Amino acid sequence: MRNNLKFKIVGSGPTGMLLAIALSKLETNIYLTDLLSREKLIDKDKTYAITHSTRIILEKFCIWDKLKPYLYGFNTLSISDSVTCSFSVLNISDLDEDISYVKNIGWVVKHSDLMNVFFKEIDNQQNITFDSNQSLSAKKIVFDYKFFASGANFFNSHFHKFFSFKKSYNHSCLTFKVLVRGNIERRAYEIFREEGPLALLPLDKNLYQIIWTSYTAKSIDRLNSDKNFLLDNLSTILPDNFFLDQIIGEVSVFPVSLSLNMPIFNSKNLILVGDSFHTFHPVGGQGLNTCWRDINTIFDILNNDSIIRNKKLKLFRLKYYTSRFLDILITIIITDTLIKIFTNANLILLPLRRISFLFLNKFSLFRKLVLNQMTKSIVFSNIK
Repeated sequence: MRNNLKFKIVGSGPTGMLLAIALSKLETNIYLTDLLSREKLIDKDKTYAITHSTRIILEKFCIWDKLKPYLYGFNTLSISDSVTCSFSVLNISDLDEDISYVKNIGWVVKHSDLMNVFFKEIDNQQNITFDSNQSLSAKKIVFDYKFFASGANFFNSHFHKFFSFKKSYNHSCLTFKVLVRGNIERRAYEIFREEGPLALLPLDKNLYQIIWTSYTAKSIDRLNSDKNFLLDNLSTILPDNFFLDQIIGEVSVFPVSLSLNMPIFNSKNLILVGDSFHTFHPVGGQGLNTCWRDINTIFDILNNDSIIRNKKLKLFRLKYYTSRFLDILITIIITDTLIKIFTNANLILLPLRRISFLFLNKFSLFRKLVLNQMTKSIVFSNIK
């Protein structure tokens, strides 16, 4: 029965690619499509933070070992608040015992490396077809389900019966790579600032990815500025042990929003996955990791023989959205609360900001709660 099922995946970024790989394990027929060519899909100057929940998912789909040579792990995480001058450093001892043995808090991977590994995996799967949308339309294939993983700006007239929520932060993220000097190996940074958080992710011993959130107008001004001026501007807000050498590659900017789309009342055979389903503020690096937890849920539900055998695909859609709701809701609440509290200079909130760091530095249980929620999520025990 599984061999008769045909699934179409619209969007061939990291979410669509992993979804195709996961569904191929069910011996179904997968048709993967995108507006961009294979080369353009690979050649993007982006970087992703990888959590322990994602590690387990990638191990489950036999991708982790293939990706390992391209991962750079970090074993300490510095969290600081520039307004109150508070800071805390979290390390491996703050992780739960079931993940501390790995000796990393998280990992960082380049988009191009990730996509190359995914494409090699897809090339080895006979039941995955990567083709243009026009070519697939010409074949007039009847699909049992269509999965949309085409990004946050996706909109389709089919989704007129759905719950939708969107919030704009009036923020954008400036991203680029920098060569650095200093005793900073294998440490990631999250710096809360009045205009928005600044994240520094290690890509190599002397190479960092900068994810600089600010008001959209200010981010665009920085994007259009001279690279030397941008480097000087950045150096004034970095930790004391950072010494910048030069910007590597291009500087890019992307908007920040919070959204949730759930077409649960639509009778069409359409499913939203990843950023088409939900988006968050990038603080804490939860975006892609949450997208891949969507995929794990899809796989687990479809791996139930009764759903496949009886073709209970409407039940599948309902189970998917309800199963994912709590994890997504908690991620929304955490990321949005962090921005409300720490992205301002509100005097009323200053005591709360100071107390937060006091708890981080004084109470190990609080440190464990914060760090393990970031890297495991509430659904970690269900990922098998």
